[in-house]
Amino acid sequence: MQAMPYHRTSSELRAVRAPGAPGEGVDELAGRSEMLLHRIVEIEQGLAVQEWWLLGRALPEARLLSEITSLLAVARGELFQFLADFFGRAPLGFDPAENPGGNEEPRLEDPAWMGERREQTLYLLRNVATALPSMIQYARLLRTNAERLNLAVTALDGLSIVAGRLEEAYELLLQPPA
Repeated sequence: MQAMPYHRTSSELRAVRAPGAPGEGVDELAGRSEMLLHRIVEIEQGLAVQEWWLLGRALPEARLLSEITSLLAVARGELFQFLADFFGRAPLGFDPAENPGGNEEPRLEDPAWMGERREQTLYLLRNVATALPSMIQYARLLRTNAERLNLAVTALDGLSIVAGRLEEAYELLLQPPA
């Protein structure tokens, strides 16, 4: 995934920042935001090996993974919008529907297949649980840096939503699947 280069003029950046905000650090914030976006997409791609919501009734872990996938999609969308609106950057998107590995028909009546899916689900949940804490911290730092740069309130709101969705995903992991 490559970001499309775009450089705003100083007058365009004033529209992004509140009046009197310094211009230093804005490009660095955009680059760091893209790094988080890439990480979210990377995790989403790892989770897109199966349509987890289809298995949600049979496997509580799959339902949990489906909910986490949805929260990651919201965080990705907000971060994408943040980069597009405030930096004119339009990184390539990710569409889980285009993932060729996610097209396998569920075999709910096959205990061996279901056992394999459960093991796969647990493995993916462990990976997400390992990745999310640092991503949450990174998202919070992005928001703090955006505030220090005196970016517009709408930019801060978008970054708050990103951190919030990542936090919600992690909180889901702390509860046993029902």
